[in-house]
Amino acid sequence: MRPAESGSQAVLDVQVTPAMTVQFAELGPLHPVYATYEIARHFEEVGRKLLLPLLEDGEEGLGTAVSVQHLASALPGMRVRHTATLDRLEGRRLFVSVTAISELGDLLATGFTEQYISTAARVRQGFAELEGRWQARGGRGEE
Repeated sequence: MRPAESGSQAVLDVQVTPAMTVQFAELGPLHPVYATYEIARHFEEVGRKLLLPLLEDGEEGLGTAVSVQHLASALPGMRVRHTATLDRLEGRRLFVSVTAISELGDLLATGFTEQYISTAARVRQGFAELEGRWQARGGRGEE
């Protein structure tokens, strides 16, 4: 892993779409605003943007934690800026603070992500072992 400075940042700009609003698989649509779980997905994505320049050849990052405190709402059509800031590196773990701010200037969410850096070969091996265990129990692959 390449060295990194605390305070380094990455940005992800997103325009909220109707598909990003609160729609539960079993319960159906609820609120017509940017869903907390979509914010979490974007927090992970902007955290990964911060991680990618740090990876050396043959390395891969795995998300190990994400936290979102959802503070305000955004409607479809609104743009939201997600900013990831490197807090620290501890060994092979990357700790990142994240914020989401709407184009109206509202602080929508704060939180953090954590990623673990491993070898790409080890990551692939772990996924292959999981697939083997799943198939052994009669699991089906992608349909």
